[in-house]
Amino acid sequence: MRYFVGLGSNMGDRLQNLKKARDVLQKIGAIERQSPVFKTPPWGNRHQNDFFNAVIQLQCHMQPFRFLRKLKQFETQLGRVKSERWGPRVIDLDVLEWEGPVVQSDILNIPHPLLQSRDFVLVPLSHIAPDFKFRSGKTITEAVASLDQVEACQLLIENW
Repeated sequence: MRYFVGLGSNMGDRLQNLKKARDVLQKIGAIERQSPVFKTPPWGNRHQNDFFNAVIQLQCHMQPFRFLRKLKQFETQLGRVKSERWGPRVIDLDVLEWEGPVVQSDILNIPHPLLQSRDFVLVPLSHIAPDFKFRSGKTITEAVASLDQVEACQLLIENW
């Protein structure tokens, strides 16, 4: 199964945190593509450091709920401590989309409900999947064009 995973960090060595997350993701699947790293302003709580964000396309045999459990284990392993919603974090790993059917539950929604409104995942996603189409038929290009804050996504590192 193909998954798109959003990675974010705004505490400590943000780039190193993303690299460590990428490395642990390789334990459960094959990374097919990785976006550049972007620096983006925080979402929600604005009184915190800017984030480093990226998106990874991963081929993995796990079903979505098991995949989510693994991502949460990796977050804990990498030093994430659950605190305030949309607050600072060492690492954040989000299931954005997958090639299977829609998933809706209390703990997991695929596609991610805010996927089409968040520049910090849409812009990196557009770099690795320029032909990506949402289930509605909208293209990634159309979604990025409809954003107000695209200029806030600053490309930092092409190859990491």
